[in-house]
Amino acid sequence: MRHFRITGLVLLAFALSACQSFTPSTYVAQPALRLQGTLTHNGENWLFNTCNTDDIYTIEASAGLYDEFKILLAEAPNGLFADISGDIDTQHKRFSVSQRYRVQIEGYNCNDPDFERLLLRASGNEPFWSILQTPRGLIFNQIDQETIALPYIEEQLPDGRFHISTQANNQNLQLWITPQRCTDSMSGSVYHLKTQLQWNQQTVHGCAAFGALRN
Repeated sequence: MRHFRITGLVLLAFALSACQSFTPSTYVAQPALRLQGTLTHNGENWLFNTCNTDDIYTIEASAGLYDEFKILLAEAPNGLFADISGDIDTQHKRFSVSQRYRVQIEGYNCNDPDFERLLLRASGNEPFWSILQTPRGLIFNQIDQETIALPYIEEQLPDGRFHISTQANNQNLQLWITPQRCTDSMSGSVYHLKTQLQWNQQTVHGCAAFGALRN
C-alpha cells in the first residue's frame, strides 16, 4: 500500500485531586484505556508491548479477535501494530480488549507524527486517497495531486454513524463513516470504521480509524 508522509498539518495551520493508597494485592482497573503497541504471539499467549515503553501485557480478547490476530500475524511474523482499548490489570499485567481500532500489517505505527492531533484518518485504494480530520480542518490527499486543506461540517447520524462534508475551494466532498469492521484491500490491515467518499461526482470506498482526539 502506498503511504504519504503528511506534512499537511503544518499546511493546515496556515490554511485555515484526590490521591488514594492501595495495598499491593488491590486490583486497579482503568476502563476503556486506549493503547498502541506491537502485538505478538509466543506460542501460548498474545503479548502486547506498548509504544515507547518496556511494558508487556498478556492480551485477553474475544475468540473473533484472536482469529483475526492469527490471520494477520501470518503476514507479519515480526508482529502487528495494534491500536486497542479495554481494561488493564496492572498487577497481573493483563489487558482485556473491548475495542479494536486498527490492527496493521504495515503502515502508521508508534512513530506516527500525526496521531495525537487527529480526530480521524480515512483512506482507500484504486485510486489511493486519504483524509485527515483535525479540529481545524480536513487534509485531503490523492496520488499525483497537491494536498488540499479544507474547512468542513460534521453531522452526527443514528447508530454511531457520522457525515463530513465541505464545498470550499470549489471542492464537493462528502464522507460517510460507519462503525463496521473494514479490511484494507491492499494491505489486509483491519479497521473499526468503513467509509464512503463522494468527491466531485466520483464515489470510492475505504477504511478509517479514530485519532487520539476521538475515542
